[in-house]
Amino acid sequence: MKMKRRQRESVRDGKGGRDRISDLPDCVLLYLMTFMDTRHAVQTCVLSKRWKDLWKHLTNLILHSDDFRNLRIFNKFVSCILSSRDGSISVHDLDFVHDGCTSIRLLNRVSKYAASHNIKELTINTELNLKQDFELPHSILSCRSLTYLDLSIENNSVRDVKLPKSLELPALKCLYLTFVTFTTSDNGCAEPFSKCKVLNTLGIELCSVQNDAKLLCITNSNLSSLTFGTSYAKEESYKVSLCTPKLSSLTTNGYPVHEISSTCKLPFLEEGNILFNYFDDFPRSSSLLMGWLKVFANVKRMKLSSRALKIINDLSNQGSMTIQPPCFVKMKSLTVEMYPYAHLSTDEVRKTVECLLQNSPLAIDGVINV
Repeated sequence: MKMKRRQRESVRDGKGGRDRISDLPDCVLLYLMTFMDTRHAVQTCVLSKRWKDLWKHLTNLILHSDDFRNLRIFNKFVSCILSSRDGSISVHDLDFVHDGCTSIRLLNRVSKYAASHNIKELTINTELNLKQDFELPHSILSCRSLTYLDLSIENNSVRDVKLPKSLELPALKCLYLTFVTFTTSDNGCAEPFSKCKVLNTLGIELCSVQNDAKLLCITNSNLSSLTFGTSYAKEESYKVSLCTPKLSSLTTNGYPVHEISSTCKLPFLEEGNILFNYFDDFPRSSSLLMGWLKVFANVKRMKLSSRALKIINDLSNQGSMTIQPPCFVKMKSLTVEMYPYAHLSTDEVRKTVECLLQNSPLAIDGVINV
């Protein structure tokens, strides 16, 4: 009882009994509320008249369905927030995470609300059950204020969640895409990023290319960091062609799936990571790996998973290194990330690294095992 009394008194002035927190300026209170999810921020409206409408001025909206007992309550809450919030105030950050299938109507409403309120950072993570192909609202994919976009829209049918042929996002700096389909142009390839003039960071995972074109052209003169993630050996494969002269970081992880090439020599490549976890089809995996190594010819720091090293080891043991590894002329360090199921002895690791570096100036002593 004494403890509760002390807690109540701690927020009140000793003489006047005033609520010192409520006396803080709106900007301070709203800043404190950014550390809450939106559900808890809205609940502050019951504290006093001072707090009744304060949440309506929030510029950061965190809408996660796992904070609610069921999706029906969550969907109703989201609709209420979008209807009741002060529409004259811009939204800086909207984080919408909907476990399970959401309706296209709600997804469109969230997207259009964000775009019409000068959104800066948008995250959408949900699932759809489509009866026909679905394209996200043009308003969000041509939003001039958007600087950060993370889209993960898993589809539980054979239909596609499609991106337009070209993203027109002039302020976009960071883009992460999962479970979307790239639309091809008349020339038979998908080239969605060329108009994102300030794009710096791009992550692509579990995405596909429309129809049978199977070619994704990543053309961007500003891009510096690119990551590919794959989770399934049977994931749809396609060729990737890079025209990214300022790229400084390139990573692939998961399964070896995509064939890669570059129209430029990636002269500013600082780090390259090939972090394969598994491989099934050895001939194809080895061919894909050699393609990635060729693209890494100018890399300064490279990290290989022990699974990737195992592919090189198997190639050298079979005497099938018909395609020689490139000369890594700028390489300063090579790190081997050892996995417990790699099935490579210390001796095999050393011999395989020697084979990999046979045309390179880096000495075997410069290799680090972790």
